Amino acid sequence: MSLCINSNCPKPQNPDDTIFCQACSSEVLLQQRYRVQCQLGRGGFGVTYEINEVRTNQAKVLKVLINNDPKAVELFKQEADVLSQLHHSGIPHVELDAYFEYYPYNSQNPIHCLVMEKVVGEDLEKYMQKRGLRPINQTTAIEWLKDLIIILEQVHNKDFFHRDIKPSNIMLRSEKAELVLIDFGTVRKVTSTVFKQQGGVTGIISAGYTPSEQINHNAVPQSDFFALGRTFVYLLTGKEPLDPIMYDSYNERLNWRNHAPQISSMLADLLDDMMQRLYKDRPQNTQVILQRIAAIEKALKPQRPKPQAPIPSNNLKTFSFEVVTTDARGNITNRRNASAKYFTEDLGNGVTLDMVEIPGGTFIMGSPTSEENRSSSESPQHQVTVPSFYMGKYELTQAQYQAIMRRNPFNFMGRNPSNFKGDNRPVEGVSWNNAVEFCKKLSQKTGKNYRLPSEAEWEYACRAGTTTPFYFGESITPDLVNYDGNHTYASAPKGKYRRQTTDVGTFPPNSFGLYDMHGNVWEWCQDDYKNDYINAPTDGSALTSPSRSAKLLRGGSWYDTPAYCRSAYRSYYNLGLSSLDVGFRVVCSGAART
Repeated sequence: MSLCINSNCPKPQNPDDTIFCQACSSEVLLQQRYRVQCQLGRGGFGVTYEINEVRTNQAKVLKVLINNDPKAVELFKQEADVLSQLHHSGIPHVELDAYFEYYPYNSQNPIHCLVMEKVVGEDLEKYMQKRGLRPINQTTAIEWLKDLIIILEQVHNKDFFHRDIKPSNIMLRSEKAELVLIDFGTVRKVTSTVFKQQGGVTGIISAGYTPSEQINHNAVPQSDFFALGRTFVYLLTGKEPLDPIMYDSYNERLNWRNHAPQISSMLADLLDDMMQRLYKDRPQNTQVILQRIAAIEKALKPQRPKPQAPIPSNNLKTFSFEVVTTDARGNITNRRNASAKYFTEDLGNGVTLDMVEIPGGTFIMGSPTSEENRSSSESPQHQVTVPSFYMGKYELTQAQYQAIMRRNPFNFMGRNPSNFKGDNRPVEGVSWNNAVEFCKKLSQKTGKNYRLPSEAEWEYACRAGTTTPFYFGESITPDLVNYDGNHTYASAPKGKYRRQTTDVGTFPPNSFGLYDMHGNVWEWCQDDYKNDYINAPTDGSALTSPSRSAKLLRGGSWYDTPAYCRSAYRSYYNLGLSSLDVGFRVVCSGAART
């Protein structure tokens, strides 16, 4: 069905094969590309619709202004302009031509329209109501606060501030559990007038969330921090900021801490500072808040358990191998001999596991903007220092998986889940949960601390001192990596597409002596997926939260194009799901005893 958005139309419903409304003759194929499907909501200033972009069959949202007051039109156009300048997954995406004027049939008065990304999920006000106003936990609060401050950083860095942060203007995506800040119609540009507090700023008031300076027409960027602090009081207590049980109207004071006993004093102090009555007493910028959040996380983070059984250095053996280097065409330009130390774990029944020593060091994580096919999720590049550890020489094989998991014959995870069977092929079809369970059982058997690698450990181990897209060099070919050879990288030629996994160790290793870090199967990491490296750990540790279900994958697979196999490429999958191109390799954090 195609709806007519002419407010005077007597019968707005139309079939999808029409271009003009059958009742009023107004266009129903808007901008020659959009069809309105249904109404989503209505407010004092506008109506929102779900629309279909016919050419791409993609669902989007259309905002229609129904109040043609000049100031309302100005703010509406401003929203389109601001959103077109902001590029972050936590901000609704709009294209440069997202704003347009629509003229109903025989009308001289335009209807102002704005097309934007459809965010599927719930706003936090509805989310809390559907939870019965049950407060969120501290871990979620810290993650959400950090995410929203990072979003605000994108806004403030463009010299804008939002002016209307509140639970109903924050969406929780249902697919990725990400927060999205919406309703940018009230955004204001930072000017000298604002900083000099000369007044004249249009008043935007949301009771309980708007600071006093904004009520007095003197909003500043720090006004956003006040509103965000009040938002988190609501999320952590389940009570509106002006609820008489908390709000002292005589002293304009919010006594909320007793209603959120589950949070630390450090987090409560930060929120109170964000809600200071005078904007000068609040944190002055997003970086100050992010630094305080980092300190809170550090204070609350449990210490890593020490490995139960360090590996004696005299048990380490040495193996030799050849390392190759390639140019942009994938041609081998250099060959050299290298060696690495390792120890062998006996898994029983003749099955062993080789663990290679990875020396500690510092590297630059992520990809440069000049790297072909890079993704914004690989930014910003940042320096990380990684302590030494041991990593599986190969992706975990089917024989190794079964040797540990089938120790309990009644455990269904003990079966070989792989689609492409072979003792020396990598195990695939394992979920993140399965991989973690394997590490737990391996630790119990050996007395050592086995686990999945952190994302930083994985990239550090993969690069092995290189800064090129691949540990081989500028490009790869199917003679060096198992991937979809119908696709190319840089100026390398096409090659064989095997359509399945290969035995581990079939292709040349990197300088650390690790095989198949590119291609064959994706490898699970400990970390939750986050779509950038802003405020990422710099000590080699994993970024995890109980509230996140999307876990990181690295390395690409037999099924993927070479761009997905790059050292810096990041992907993710739900921790409970499995796929025939996803496996893992283990690390051991026991240091060698000298």
